Amino acid sequence: MKKFTGILLAALLCMGMTGCQNETEIQNQISDTKNTSALNSEISENNEPSDEEADDNNFLNEIVDKDGKHIGEIKINGSCTMTNKGIFYTTVKNAPPSDTVTVGANGKSDVYYHLYDIETDKKYDFGNMPEQDYEAGYVRTEMNDKLYTLVTTGNALDNIPDPLILLEFDLTEHSMKQYKISDNGFPYTAMTAANGNLLILNHDQTQQLYDKVYMFDTDTKEVSQVLQFELTDNKGDTIRQMYSDEKNIYILRLHFEDESHVNMFIDTYDFNFKKQYENDISSMLKESVEKELVSEDVLNEMKQMASRFIMLDGKYIYYENFSATRFFGNIENKQLFNEINGMSLASFGSGKPFFYYIYGERTIFEWKNNTLEKSVLKIDDERYYITSASISENGKKLIQVDYTNPNDNSDTLPIKLYCI
Repeated sequence: MKKFTGILLAALLCMGMTGCQNETEIQNQISDTKNTSALNSEISENNEPSDEEADDNNFLNEIVDKDGKHIGEIKINGSCTMTNKGIFYTTVKNAPPSDTVTVGANGKSDVYYHLYDIETDKKYDFGNMPEQDYEAGYVRTEMNDKLYTLVTTGNALDNIPDPLILLEFDLTEHSMKQYKISDNGFPYTAMTAANGNLLILNHDQTQQLYDKVYMFDTDTKEVSQVLQFELTDNKGDTIRQMYSDEKNIYILRLHFEDESHVNMFIDTYDFNFKKQYENDISSMLKESVEKELVSEDVLNEMKQMASRFIMLDGKYIYYENFSATRFFGNIENKQLFNEINGMSLASFGSGKPFFYYIYGERTIFEWKNNTLEKSVLKIDDERYYITSASISENGKKLIQVDYTNPNDNSDTLPIKLYCI
């Protein structure tokens, strides 16, 4: 599914960007700032279905503690994310069976957002996004008891620009607000918390092959463009992901010499958006691809969009794309850690990330003392495998496990969410 999604999003990126703008106009807009007031912030406060009322496109998940003891249950369609206040999740209503909360809804589904409080066994309904097409669930960011995510509405496949909308969920007041980032949004995006604010990537569909980075001020709700990259006639730069720690901002940049010659860089910026230095990690990516695939796949894998990009201690990188490549390594000596490979994924959420295998033994790796420490999630039925994981700001883990017999789709086990 991840590989199909990557291919589809890559195709959309190539098809969707039209028009152009000269350099003078671009530079004039770099300093533009707009106040983005909440859009229809009460749009969904009435007639909200709870997850019990959601339709058959939602899947029951049992919630258990680390010892497998029952806590509760919720219905989910889409991503679930651990937060300081509980489990944040989505349900969908009025969707044909083939549609999902991600690519493919084509503006036909209403997506509802919920919070399950583990401590009190209470469920809260935030509201819904009518005609939501795609949520970039991998960018969900928790900060100051609020959770942020990015969505587009309409139909991503019709070549008509759709708005990119930032959703803000107050996890204490259980309210939802919407902020329009761009009228010309694109499904594939990126977001990271940086120095108390949010950095948001958009591939503007009215400006062919221009990538823009916006800063959303979480206090004033102002949006300003802070960076831009240009790719013209298969020459130039495009952004693949972003990350920030307490010291720096890291931009994962793909540089094209031409269609057949590309390099991957990590650009390090300070919080004033001044570039400090760059590091070419092409050799690391190439080595990782050749371990899992063949040399002929290197160029295609380097061009793929990245679903996860993490920097730890300023020199250790985790990279994951929507296709088949994942690696963890040291950007200073270009050494890869063999524990992380094509069967690995990184946790979502805003806590310190951990890594896990998606099939076979339920293996988890945590980065401690400059090494990957291994543990195994203990479950009574060893057929289970990990399908997703997230971690809150304060370090609470949520691990989803599932099982379907690859030779018999009717042979399944109930989905469970382990709270650790």
